[in-house]
Amino acid sequence: MPSFASALDAAISGAGLTLDRLREHLAARGVTVSRSALAYWRTGRSLPGREASLHAVVELEQVLGLGAGGLTSLLGPQDRPGSRLQRTPLLERRRLWPSVRPASLEFELPPEDQVRLWSVHDELLVDDRQERLLRVRVVAEAAVDGVVRMAAYYQTDDRARQPPRFVAGHCCRAGRTRVDAGSGLLVAELFFDRELRAGEVATAEYEFVFPRGRPALGYHRRLTRPAPLYTCRVRFGSHVPESIRRFEQRDLAAPRRKVEELRATGSGAVTLAAKEVRAGIIGVEWTW
Repeated sequence: MPSFASALDAAISGAGLTLDRLREHLAARGVTVSRSALAYWRTGRSLPGREASLHAVVELEQVLGLGAGGLTSLLGPQDRPGSRLQRTPLLERRRLWPSVRPASLEFELPPEDQVRLWSVHDELLVDDRQERLLRVRVVAEAAVDGVVRMAAYYQTDDRARQPPRFVAGHCCRAGRTRVDAGSGLLVAELFFDRELRAGEVATAEYEFVFPRGRPALGYHRRLTRPAPLYTCRVRFGSHVPESIRRFEQRDLAAPRRKVEELRATGSGAVTLAAKEVRAGIIGVEWTW
């Protein structure tokens, strides 16, 4: 896996942009980064650490034509040794996915603790106020020998809509997919491109493609295990919500916390970037 600095340097060189021009592109998206910070990141003299810096890196991925997580996925726990998250307990699936048991019995889902997350990166396209496409990049480490797969979940509140189409992308392939019509939960198998030994790290990319449905009012990620880094970018197309908020929850029954307003960029997108995310729920909601 390349370093963050080498990947950023290659992307800037490939785009043919000067650092000053890069700053202008970021400023047009409502993000302010100093020229010296960009130079330090590019040479590896320093790394983005604050959440405001992570927000800037998510926008850099867009400016440089990289996919979600193209740069942020390289800011894994190897850059923050001794992360306290490795000691944070997992959440039981039933606290985040109450209807997963029937699917798991048929599926024989692997234990959640077989895989540790390094980072999760979501990119959601909302067009005409509806979910159209969700791209996900996960960087994960095998906790035991012989890891070959993990599960991907999606749950909708729009029960009248047909379930999304699950598509595996880079470094993985899709297995079986099951839908619980009563709850709107989709569970899919995601196979890595090789069997992982303990300590090996793999990247998996996948998509959910959505049919038309009712207007979307938010998106959240449910994490049964902690993640050192989580990013979510929502692109709203021609209709931008009147207000957008981020939030976190311990589980479905817990109250929301860390609620704060987010601002959309001039291009109609909003970014959530968070470090040291505990198991639970993190996401954004909006009003039209």
